Amino acid sequence: MKITDYVGLQFFEGAYMVVLALLLYVVFQRCISIFLISLTVLYGLPTLIKRSRVRKIDLTGQGVLITGCDTGFGHHLARRLDGSGFTVYAGCLDKHGDGADTLRTSDTGRMHVLPLDVTSDTSVNSCLDYVTKSCGDKGIWAIVNNAGVFQIGHVEFITMKMYKRITEVNQFGVVRVTKAFLPLVRKQKGRVLNVTSVNGRLNNSLRSAYNMTKFAVESFSDILRLEMRNFGVKVAVIEPGHYVGATGIFNEASQKQTERNIETMMAEASQDVKNSYGTQCLHQMFQNLKGATNTSSTTVAPVMDAMEDAIVNVNPQCRYLVHGGRFWFDKDCVMASLTPYLPESWMDYLTIKLKI
Repeated sequence: MKITDYVGLQFFEGAYMVVLALLLYVVFQRCISIFLISLTVLYGLPTLIKRSRVRKIDLTGQGVLITGCDTGFGHHLARRLDGSGFTVYAGCLDKHGDGADTLRTSDTGRMHVLPLDVTSDTSVNSCLDYVTKSCGDKGIWAIVNNAGVFQIGHVEFITMKMYKRITEVNQFGVVRVTKAFLPLVRKQKGRVLNVTSVNGRLNNSLRSAYNMTKFAVESFSDILRLEMRNFGVKVAVIEPGHYVGATGIFNEASQKQTERNIETMMAEASQDVKNSYGTQCLHQMFQNLKGATNTSSTTVAPVMDAMEDAIVNVNPQCRYLVHGGRFWFDKDCVMASLTPYLPESWMDYLTIKLKI
């Protein structure tokens, strides 16, 4: 893609989002049909333009390191890239878990399932030693920082220990893995993919611990992208929307952990906080989160498509905002796209009104 084409495309995207913001005003004037038709056209055109410009790399078995392959996006991406011809280094927190065992059933000879705890320097360095010996002087093509944990709760309830734990995984884990494996990626002038979330752009209640880590990784990715330009390394951010029910991030084990966290938060909160919020607020929050899985996308295929494009596209996007949910649009992603163009007071009103 020529730079003039890229700048033109960016201008087009900015212009259509301004129009989209104006159309949101139309919604509240009850011109629903006009809004829906216009939204479909304006949201579809940039996607079609991007897809028409795709040029892919020559696939020769390049190595890709993926963190968090036990479940969810990481697990599915490892299987897809393995089937596509990449050499996959799949990092799993539980090397004896069902996810790791499933990946080991691959018969391609290109799947390497490795124990990897992104919060541990020892674990990351051990993984690095294995990958370095495996790839030799070639290096690897890509790092996919996918490992992450979820935490929900009011600011006054979440304990400092919980804030530190999620930051160690979601934020410092990304930095730790990236710093360790960047020399291997620079050898091939490859890619770094950081999986954040629509919540890396959009703030909402009850997710301070989670969202702040995603915002941090967004900033880290932007700065890394600038620093890597001289080395020919591309940096992309994957921002999935409403996929909570399809990823396993709120599976049975996660639900039990959330219930334990709720007990801890209630036990450590002051009486004033309990009285102010009510004793059932956290339990209601938990039920609402469980209910959200019923409106989540049932497939991770769109996210896999975005990740694969970021890896194989000669000119990947800097950001991939991937709509989820079971409806024809993802309200979180629409709101995230509108954030740069609407005043904060409008965004606050819409966030509360739409119960985001």
